[in-house]
Amino acid sequence: MLKRHYLRKLYLLALMPSIVFCAQTMAEPHEGSSLYARLGGKPVVDAVVVQTVSQVAADPAVNQSFKGVNLNKLTAKISDHLCALTGGGCEYKGDNMKDAHAGLKISEKEFYAMVEALRIALDGNGVGEGEKNELLRILAPMKSAVVTQ
Repeated sequence: MLKRHYLRKLYLLALMPSIVFCAQTMAEPHEGSSLYARLGGKPVVDAVVVQTVSQVAADPAVNQSFKGVNLNKLTAKISDHLCALTGGGCEYKGDNMKDAHAGLKISEKEFYAMVEALRIALDGNGVGEGEKNELLRILAPMKSAVVTQ
């Protein structure tokens, strides 16, 4: 009886490093994993972009720059851009942000409406706070190239 008890404890001690490693692996993203992967990859990024663009395009208070725009093309370009910016391995072939938004007369109100729509879409697709904040930090410097009013 004592021998079996001793073997059980020894077995559990031997397994402890594996259990701790697995728990850490599940709780924290891998150091080498891209933000794109941690966001949820293509399915989540595409869904977030579609929801964000749809919400802003449907809001008459802030949709002036979306009038006459092919929303399917726009969402594909934004998805590719986000993929490239977050380490997803995509190549963004669109214009730089300044050229892409030239002449659209985008106001701060419109910019922040887009940011808020993005936050809502990220939350609705189960993206964690850390990943959401990391993405917003990447996108924030683009404001000066986008806002022209």
